[in-house]
Amino acid sequence: MGQTQAQLRTQEVSLGQVSVIVPTLHGLPVALRDSLAQQDWPLAEIEVVVGVQPNGRARNVGVARAHGDVLVFVDDDAVLGDATLVRRLVEPLHDPAIGVTGASKLIPPDSNWFQRWVACEVPRIEHPIVTEPLVTIPNRENGYYCEVTTTCCALRRQVFEEVGGFDDELTRGVDTEFFVRIARRGYTIVLVPQAWVWHPAPASLGALLRKQFHYGYGHAQEVQRDPTRGWQLATWWRRLAYLAFRTAVLIPNIFLPYSYAYRRWRPGFKPLKALASYASALGYIYGWQTSGK
Repeated sequence: MGQTQAQLRTQEVSLGQVSVIVPTLHGLPVALRDSLAQQDWPLAEIEVVVGVQPNGRARNVGVARAHGDVLVFVDDDAVLGDATLVRRLVEPLHDPAIGVTGASKLIPPDSNWFQRWVACEVPRIEHPIVTEPLVTIPNRENGYYCEVTTTCCALRRQVFEEVGGFDDELTRGVDTEFFVRIARRGYTIVLVPQAWVWHPAPASLGALLRKQFHYGYGHAQEVQRDPTRGWQLATWWRRLAYLAFRTAVLIPNIFLPYSYAYRRWRPGFKPLKALASYASALGYIYGWQTSGK
């Protein structure tokens, strides 16, 4: 008799060559190139995808060009933390139950005061280094929050193909949508111990708000594809009501910010988090408004 999917996932997987995929608008930065060259795990190729948007489509193009059995995705504004990073990401993938491994994110040591402020308040800017494997599964209970991002992560090509790759039309939130599909297939997503990349926070208030607005727009696209993922704003009056609600709670959120990852209000003074959340809400409304739904 044939083996079940569960039985297959108890057997160790043999890993082949490793391909690195870097989506970029302007080419491979020197700092990232140098950090890749220093890795103690052999890289079959570094596939740099230039000028393809959105970034989910760029990653799909990179995978189609690459030949490796293991895919490592790295954003072009990241720098690998040390020479062991790729090895730390790849080795756990021998376990067939693990779908994705990811690195923590730290802002660079030369970050300015505003970037440090952003990192202290806004979720997903930094992910502290862990000392033990941290299983992080995006689901309804945690607001689909995941500690792993496509800033730097790795997976087997077989998993990538099993879920159909990235959604190549989403403008933002591509990693969350992708990881939700992987988690729904029964795979585990793991933040790897002692693995990190340097990744800058937005350097100004304008840059932060633009980034969050685009995240909100991308989230609207996600919810339109998967209605279980958020508020339905398909009518003008729902959009108006949502705008009124988010505007009303803007000031209270400064002093009593809401954590979507933990689903509770957590007292504190976080004006940047409140403004970032409001910008995301505006992007979310705009995404529904421009969808024609």
